[in-house]
Amino acid sequence: MTSSAHGPDRPVPPLGAQPHRGAGRADAVVRCVSPGSGAAAMLTATPLPDRPGARLSGDCDLDSRQVLASALGIVTRIPGPVVHLDLSAVMFLDAAAVAALVHASATFTAQGRRLLIHDPPYSLCKVVEMFPDECAALEVAA
Repeated sequence: MTSSAHGPDRPVPPLGAQPHRGAGRADAVVRCVSPGSGAAAMLTATPLPDRPGARLSGDCDLDSRQVLASALGIVTRIPGPVVHLDLSAVMFLDAAAVAALVHASATFTAQGRRLLIHDPPYSLCKVVEMFPDECAALEVAA
């Protein structure tokens, strides 16, 4: 994702990902839209105003997979020992989206840090219930 806030050395956004600036903030906002349609965002990632992390809004499925991967790539570069990922506005995560969260969490663990997930949707809880060993890396706030 390229934005003056993140520098030219960052990856280019995937097709359909539109970087925007948050109001009064230098952090990027990522929206997934249907290319050329100007359709409403299916997945949006915005920085948290009160702590290091991001808030995802929308659905995490096949249509937004590349945007989710880009957003999680940015989240893994947020400094701090604990980074928060607010999923309270996510309606649905498919199994591949859960796998992307597990991979991001493992990246944090390898760095000696934590990715703390807040307010996961029912679909995430169901995937974790079905695949507890594979999802063991996920840490959900109580």
